[in-house]
Amino acid sequence: MKRQRATVIVEIDRRILLVENRGGLVLLPGGGIDPQESRLQAAARELAEETGLVAESLLFLFDHESASHDHHVFLAAAPGTPVAADDAMLLHFHDHDDPSAGRRMSQATREIIGRFLALRADQGVGVAACWR
Repeated sequence: MKRQRATVIVEIDRRILLVENRGGLVLLPGGGIDPQESRLQAAARELAEETGLVAESLLFLFDHESASHDHHVFLAAAPGTPVAADDAMLLHFHDHDDPSAGRRMSQATREIIGRFLALRADQGVGVAACWR
């Protein structure tokens, strides 16, 4: 059985927040789901641990299977200024201004971001959806 992971997309100024772990891998915020918590609780906890952001709302988007994890992907509305914490060493944003982060991004993160951007383009899903 693959490890269950809560994965969170946070958009700040239409750029997607990313975290860099100790190994230099760039990922979406998130992590393992503890046995006593729901996927939603894990998403909120991991976001707060890694970025200091408190989700005011979370919207489940989709499940994504990678080689090693089953990702349960949420979109968060989380105002404030993110700060790298816990096992996140640095913060990055998914955009064309940070090519080095893009080269170190996990394949699953690339795929999840691609799915989210397609969903946003097709259905208008974005931060505003979290506030409904």
